[in-house]
Amino acid sequence: MNTAKGYWRRLRDGMGALLGSRLLKRFGPPVVAVTGVVMIVAGIGLVLVFQRVPAVVLEHPGARAGAPQKALASLATQLEAISPYAQTHKAPPRPRQPLRGLWIEIPNEGISLPVVNGDGSDHIPYWEALVYPGSAAPGAPGNSYVYAHGIWGMFGGLLFARTGDRVYLHNYSTGHVQTFVITKVVGRVKYNDTRWLRETSSTPLLTLQTCVGWDVKGDRYVVQATPARGTTT
Repeated sequence: MNTAKGYWRRLRDGMGALLGSRLLKRFGPPVVAVTGVVMIVAGIGLVLVFQRVPAVVLEHPGARAGAPQKALASLATQLEAISPYAQTHKAPPRPRQPLRGLWIEIPNEGISLPVVNGDGSDHIPYWEALVYPGSAAPGAPGNSYVYAHGIWGMFGGLLFARTGDRVYLHNYSTGHVQTFVITKVVGRVKYNDTRWLRETSSTPLLTLQTCVGWDVKGDRYVVQATPARGTTT
């Protein structure tokens, strides 16, 4: 018992010296208890954030490693602070998606989505990346205009894209992988700014677009990527 009292006294005195407050010496046990509760709540909050961050499906040998999960969780939190679209649009739980057909993967931005053909309307399905009708097939010569919701786990991570980040077109049915690198972060554009859609290219070009504004006429965000030299397989 004396040993326990001595331990508590040393803990109380040490914390009192650290904080420079007489209040801790007088109300030591309640302060420590409250501190413990705060730490537990913060820990639970962090776990919930991690659960919302989907794991990167693929890490390719030789490529720059994707951002660690802690960093991705931080980006997920930041996205809702800076994007009105992310603040007002909540995605349903991600369904089970078999790894087949073409996927687009951007590890540093937490993006991993199956690629399907879009119809150009405002009815955009969740958890898929859509190719705008009339644009080139992803990976083929020409401008491939690909879009998805501006929510974390979809294309919301594009708001944190940097030049040099790797983009992978991975066909899980054939095993074929094409590696691209982000060469231009166009950034925020008006909803009716179609020059990036109309851009032409004689070589493969990925133009990736997502929403930032909360409504249909809200701003978009555009990023472009071109094939990485010597890494297409």
